[in-house]
Amino acid sequence: MITIKKLALMLGTTALLLSQPSFALPSALTANYSVYKGSLYLGDMTSTLRYAKNQYHYYKNTKAKGFAALITKAVIKEKVDGSFKGDRLSPIKYYFLQSTRKNSRTENTRFTGLNAKGSYKNNHYDVKLPQGTLDRASLELALATDISKKKAVLSYNVMERGKLKKYNFRRLGEEQLTTSNGTFTTTKVSVVRADNKRSTTFWLAKELDYMPVKIIHKEKNDVITTVIKSHQAH
Repeated sequence: MITIKKLALMLGTTALLLSQPSFALPSALTANYSVYKGSLYLGDMTSTLRYAKNQYHYYKNTKAKGFAALITKAVIKEKVDGSFKGDRLSPIKYYFLQSTRKNSRTENTRFTGLNAKGSYKNNHYDVKLPQGTLDRASLELALATDISKKKAVLSYNVMERGKLKKYNFRRLGEEQLTTSNGTFTTTKVSVVRADNKRSTTFWLAKELDYMPVKIIHKEKNDVITTVIKSHQAH
């Protein structure tokens, strides 16, 4: 005989299963990061990944703190809402805002089938897309999924600032990375670029379903480091 207590437990378990993806997408979580330029602390970034049935919602918010906040008042917000089926991600709408004391720029994209309409810095676009095209935020989820599946080729079509771009990643091996949030077993990957003017390297943690725990971006004479300081599963 099923008691009320057992029924409640079964319903709760079913609801939990329905709220999580049924394949290798990263688990829902919130992660907090510190951002540095060289050794100078710039501010914090928070990323939140949530699911509702076959929908995913990924948000990132970066805000200058301390001296950097006094100088720049910099804020970066990024958000994507999308759906998934099997191991395929389908972004629906993407939003990006970067603002400082002096200026701001915004990117809005709506994905419909194999088409993307939107605007970047008030310039409008309507672009036809190949199957499987992602936005910049969904790209992180796709990369994490493919790393977990040990996929050989890490190549993605990405809609970025009104243009269709190709992102290719190169594996750099595994590394034990110690942070203030603990030690992680990471797969290290870098963006393949045609020149050496800039580079971006990710440390993707097995313990977090290959979401990033460290990112280093080098451009001109600047080195921007983003490193995890806390995380919480949902």
